[in-house]
Amino acid sequence: MKTTPPDFSTPAIQVDPYPHYQRLRDDAPVCWNGRTWLISRYDDIVTLLNDPRMSSARTEQTFAVLPPDVQQELTPLRSILGSRMLLSDPPKHTRLKAIVNKAFSPRMIEGRRTSIERICHGFIDEVIDKGTMDVMADVATKLPGWAITDILGVPYEDQPRFTRWARDQVAIYDRAGLTQDRVGIMRQGQKSMLEMKAYLEVVIEQRRIDPRDDLISELVMAEEQGDRLSLDELFGMCVALLVGGNNSTSHLIGNAILTFAHQPEALAQLLADPSLIAPATEEVMRYDSPVQATSRVVKETMSFKGETFEAGQGIVVLFGSGNRDETQFANPTVFEMTRQPNRHLTFAHGPHFCLGVSIARTVSQIGILALLQRCANLKLVSERVEWLPGFAFRGPHTLPVTFEAV
Repeated sequence: MKTTPPDFSTPAIQVDPYPHYQRLRDDAPVCWNGRTWLISRYDDIVTLLNDPRMSSARTEQTFAVLPPDVQQELTPLRSILGSRMLLSDPPKHTRLKAIVNKAFSPRMIEGRRTSIERICHGFIDEVIDKGTMDVMADVATKLPGWAITDILGVPYEDQPRFTRWARDQVAIYDRAGLTQDRVGIMRQGQKSMLEMKAYLEVVIEQRRIDPRDDLISELVMAEEQGDRLSLDELFGMCVALLVGGNNSTSHLIGNAILTFAHQPEALAQLLADPSLIAPATEEVMRYDSPVQATSRVVKETMSFKGETFEAGQGIVVLFGSGNRDETQFANPTVFEMTRQPNRHLTFAHGPHFCLGVSIARTVSQIGILALLQRCANLKLVSERVEWLPGFAFRGPHTLPVTFEAV
């Protein structure tokens, strides 16, 4: 190996991980860092995400490092995580996806567009007259959670608590392994997950009796060859949307505003032609992905690119690196708003391609465009960005800006 693998949890590297990805692609595209394999090239990432010898059922690996008494204490969390489609393999994953695909119709998402726009502009209305805001705290962190709970059918007055529940749960995936307080983070994640479960179980049972025009009702009624989701599976799908969609979409909105603050020509082009918001959002996802990595577990010992993967070892595929791979993208370090084609990896690839892609795209496009259209001459208060702790999810912790109200 020609390069020392970087520690992507280091704050200095978090500021700009992309040169470190470049070194990995050039010198050690399949790299063992002492704990897991790092995969940095686009084609290798795609290959492994489609390889049946790679397992997504990695819940046990998360808990194996904990003391036995703590594992016992966290049994409810372990059980719920293990039931999620994201953390399952075929045939379980195949069955779940076949059922829930029927609920994620374009009609359902588009039917909520006006409601999501109203929510977004409501948040902007609260700060527009000040001429300054923290994009993250005032809009980006709030909007996805409120939008997703609206799509699910959760009443407005109950939506704020879902933001807290989602934040506590995403920390399990992104921060529990990077801090000495691993157990504390997982305990808080379990507490929030059980609170959410108790709430949603009541809502789910109500929708069985009285279906409404919302996603929970669609999931309750979704059926494939007579097969329906169990209560635990329904809850797992709601968790996946609230946790994955909430956090990654908020990071995407923040990354987009940060990117456009440094790309005045692209910003002017977008404001002149708002229909470009779709390709612009896709390019933000490639250029500075809110999801930098995901993991897999090796099912059986195998050879790959001259290396031996042992059964049980972890694999981390670096989406942030694959999205800057020069063999796939011309001028990958340049933000090209109308880049075509743009086969970025932010929504993953293969069997586990993101099921909530339509929701993520709709919510992020609405949020990004509304902020840029209503906040003229938007400027960063500081060029120094405080990034969120962790590695797999990338986004600003705070993003103070000044602007002129439109």
